[in-house]
Amino acid sequence: MSKLIIDDKAIGVIKKELLKENAPAMRIFGGGGCCKRFELSPVKKPLAGDAAFMQGGIKIYVEKELAENTSAIYIKFDEQKGLIIEFQ
Repeated sequence: MSKLIIDDKAIGVIKKELLKENAPAMRIFGGGGCCKRFELSPVKKPLAGDAAFMQGGIKIYVEKELAENTSAIYIKFDEQKGLIIEFQ
């Protein structure tokens, strides 16, 4: 994975969540099953193999498999839908 891009609104939302959860970073990972879901969750530390990114004063860890199989991840905030994660 070559880049992680987070819009300013999403950075603000993520910072608030990190403060609320008293966590130093967020982690993007995939859920199993037939309907693949991706989640963004506060974490204390990365798992082995996670890729680390820093943007807007926040640290994001990306699950190894996602980092290896995507060229970019975009995180944006929509007033109606909340945080949205898009992959390329």
